[in-house]
Amino acid sequence: MKKAIPYLLLLVFFILALFVKQCRDRESLQADGKSSSKETPKTSDNRKNNLDIFRDPESSYFFTKHARCRMACRRITQKEVKEIVRKAEVNYNKSDLNAPKGPTYALEGYTTKDRQHLRIIVAPKERHLSIVTVIDLDTDWECPSCD
Repeated sequence: MKKAIPYLLLLVFFILALFVKQCRDRESLQADGKSSSKETPKTSDNRKNNLDIFRDPESSYFFTKHARCRMACRRITQKEVKEIVRKAEVNYNKSDLNAPKGPTYALEGYTTKDRQHLRIIVAPKERHLSIVTVIDLDTDWECPSCD
């Protein structure tokens, strides 16, 4: 029994450390004004508050392989994608807020450079914005290598 006491103490300290970490994570989320629940926004007020993530200039972006391929064949730059995302005009008819892997938003707008009418499908993740695909709404581009 004497040999088991150090292991039991170690287990107790480990459980205590996990508990403290969870409490701190909850406090930091509440301090940032974010909710720790993963509920889907249902009201227009919640939708407007949810757009702040797209307007944040400090947001980091992850471009999926599919999105990069579509951007290349449609001649769309990362700078143009970020420009549309920051404008954050959400087309809720094309968005899927109840997607199994988390909500996806269809953001639409015109690029400043060449006035391309784009739809960007974005999946906000915990640490970045994931760009799923990029669509030119005015021109039907052939992208056989992306399929």
